[in-house]
Amino acid sequence: MDSLVYNHGKDALFTKEWIKGIAGMYLGAQGNPRDPFANPLYADLKGLSPLYIQVGGDELLLDDSTVLAERARQAGVDVRIDIFPEMQHTFQMAVGRAPESTEAVGRYVEWVKPKLGLA
Repeated sequence: MDSLVYNHGKDALFTKEWIKGIAGMYLGAQGNPRDPFANPLYADLKGLSPLYIQVGGDELLLDDSTVLAERARQAGVDVRIDIFPEMQHTFQMAVGRAPESTEAVGRYVEWVKPKLGLA
């Protein structure tokens, strides 16, 4: 399945065309979308620090997030991914105004505190 297709129209911020346009600006005219320095899905993730991914269930980048989490796991990375149903890209910006956003930020705090020795 491809979340660029099945989540089309659900994410108010992103469209497939917008993502391609931003990627094109980032990569430049000669850029390779499979360059591991530009796209972590093609990078060697061994030795990466702990990784916490939050993604909305309605995001166009949902599949990219789940693939990244799985690739990181396979590389031995300590990874956690939380998928928030019906949420869109950058939903965490509504912290204090939307319960899902506040919960997401709280989950991150609880995840990161012991990693920083603050538990």
